[in-house]
Amino acid sequence: MKIKAYTLFEVTIAMLLSAICIAICYSAYGIIAKYYAGFQQKNQTADVVLTLRHVLERDFLKSNMVLKNEEGVELQQDSSKIYYIFSPDAVLRKSGELHTDTFKLKPSEVGFFFEGREVLEPDTIDELRFKMNLDQRIQVPIQLSKTYSAQNLFN
Repeated sequence: MKIKAYTLFEVTIAMLLSAICIAICYSAYGIIAKYYAGFQQKNQTADVVLTLRHVLERDFLKSNMVLKNEEGVELQQDSSKIYYIFSPDAVLRKSGELHTDTFKLKPSEVGFFFEGREVLEPDTIDELRFKMNLDQRIQVPIQLSKTYSAQNLFN
C-alpha cells in the first residue's frame, strides 16, 4: 500500500479552503441567529399587545361603569375597581391596593369618548381608542366600546 505525500502548497490550499468554509458557516449562523432573535422579539411584543387587549376587553365587559380620570380609566365592577394608567412607556393595570400588572408598551393617541364626542374632563366614557407602538414603524390601533343599560347611566 502506497501513501501519497502532500506538498506544502496542497496543504496550504486545503487549509485556506477549510477556513473560508468555516467563515461562511459562522456568518450564515450569525445572520440566522440575528433574524430569529428579531422575530422572537416581535412575537413577544405582539403577545403582550394581545394580552393587554384581551384583559381590557374582559374588564370592559364585566364593568358597570367606565370613567375617565386624570391618568387613564377607572372601571367600576360590582365589588371592585380596576384602574388603567396610560404612561408614555407602559400601560399599568391596578386591581386593588396590592396588585399591579405592567404592560411594557408605548401607548399613543389615547382618546376617551362618550356618544361619539371626546371627553376631556373626568367623566363617564363609552369608548376608548389608542394605538400601541410596537416599534418606530408599527402601530396597532385598539378600540374598545362599552354599552350601558339605562339603569347604569341614571344611577
